Amino acid sequence: MQGNAKHRKGKKTTPASKPSVQKPAKSKTTSKRSSWSRTLAVVAVMATAFGIVVYLLPCPIDPVPISLPSPPPLEGPLAPNKLLQEAEILLHGKVVGPEALEFRDGAIYTGTGDGQVIRIKNDKITTVAKFGTPPCGLQKDEHTCGRPLGLRFHTDGFLYVMDAYLGLYKVDVDTGETTKLLSGEDPVEGKPMKFLNDLDIDSDGVIYFTDSSYRWQRRQNRHAVLENTNTARVFKFDPKTGEMSVIMDNLCFANGVQLSPDKDFLLVTETTHARIKKYWLKGPKKGQVEIFAENLPGLVDNIRPRQAGGYWVGMAVVRKQPISLYDVLAARPWMVRLFAKLFNPDWIIKFLPKYGLAIALDENGHIIESLHDTTGCNIASVSSVLDTGDYLYFGSYYAKFLGRLRLK
Repeated sequence: MQGNAKHRKGKKTTPASKPSVQKPAKSKTTSKRSSWSRTLAVVAVMATAFGIVVYLLPCPIDPVPISLPSPPPLEGPLAPNKLLQEAEILLHGKVVGPEALEFRDGAIYTGTGDGQVIRIKNDKITTVAKFGTPPCGLQKDEHTCGRPLGLRFHTDGFLYVMDAYLGLYKVDVDTGETTKLLSGEDPVEGKPMKFLNDLDIDSDGVIYFTDSSYRWQRRQNRHAVLENTNTARVFKFDPKTGEMSVIMDNLCFANGVQLSPDKDFLLVTETTHARIKKYWLKGPKKGQVEIFAENLPGLVDNIRPRQAGGYWVGMAVVRKQPISLYDVLAARPWMVRLFAKLFNPDWIIKFLPKYGLAIALDENGHIIESLHDTTGCNIASVSSVLDTGDYLYFGSYYAKFLGRLRLK
């Protein structure tokens, strides 16, 4: 045993080779972190570059903030129904943008998007008058073709028509003869009239009308809606003397006008403020302005008499609960600027809810009735309501038809 031990001690052994040192492999977690870091860095650089570009882009509008109360709940007299969904669609594709409507001797009169004033009787359409020059039919041609908006018959038998660009006209609907009473090119108190809109006529022939903006024309109406500046006015004009004066100013998109039954006050809709103002023409409050109705469920358009008493008001856009996109944008000018920089302001209509609504107000401005199209598939927007006693007719500034609902 000892010999064997000695033998083992004397035996030369080859020294073991030195083991190689290996670098520890990167963990999958570390690789993922590195990849995410690179991705985030690229995203940050791109976002910064995009932000700089957007910041430097010019903005076509200069919006101001407005804060509206939460939209009224759709309950009580505002409870949803299907009345507008059940309305008849007349002359589909044969009329374009019949915004304001008038009625006489069984015929409806309206102005259309192709610059015409037309008469509709027994489904037959007759051109009554044209004010501008062709080409017509496209929004870019409106300023030369003309765009008739508000129109009213007076006791003298003539139809008075307000063209958004060209001015105020008196029309003999039997002969088609037109007389220009007021040019849309003449400035008033140093400010142009760029967006002539609606009118009403007093018993003595004095005409009250709105200019929705001295900054934007009708073909740029979305600019005016998104900007929300107080650039609208209401005028008093006497065709007999040519005298004209501003009776209301610093309004925000003044739109429809309607005299009271006794002609003692004038109602004016402020579209983007979702309200209606009252201007006293007579009595101890003459010249004073009051709120007639506010926080309405949509952006108000025209206002017209209701045969059963009170007024019909069309809603161009509905302020839907719980969140109204319009209300959100109106309170945040930075969002409006961003939208206007990246998109055509006309595209805003694509993001707004499709919901048809018209409301009835009593003589004190309280909502007493409403007509709905909750789907927006039949009548998606109402510019004005014509009440003939037997039927309600619905106009729209862009629809290609008339709506009609039989009164019960």
